[in-house]
Amino acid sequence: MKGESARKKGARFERFIAKEITEAGLGKAGREGNSGAGFRKGDIASNLPFLLEAKNDKQVAILKNIDQAVEQARIGNYSSEKWALITRDPRYPEFERAYATIDFWEFLELLKKYSEPRVKEPDRQMKWKIERLITSAKELLKEFK
Repeated sequence: MKGESARKKGARFERFIAKEITEAGLGKAGREGNSGAGFRKGDIASNLPFLLEAKNDKQVAILKNIDQAVEQARIGNYSSEKWALITRDPRYPEFERAYATIDFWEFLELLKKYSEPRVKEPDRQMKWKIERLITSAKELLKEFK
């Protein structure tokens, strides 16, 4: 059972994370009441596709915390892969550094989903420039023959 100051410290971090999500333009986020004890699991309610578990501990127990996030996601109507563990780095002043841990394959899916191709489908102007470049290159090659 956590003491009152530990609960306040955790709630402070949860409010900070919710505020940052909202300010980043990712929709409204807020601290989940009873921190996952009720119907909704996780520490932060948001419209993100992940259950969010926040930890503001003096000693980081990453595997224990991941297990908790996975279990909360599994029982909270999420996929057991759709979780994010947000951990404050206790070596720095409060909220100066925080890290998000997610399932590696979910990380790859995010990269695929949000990466854009290096060369997009050429628009009319780009197509005209490419055709002009090809024509100029052909004319230049004729001069060298």
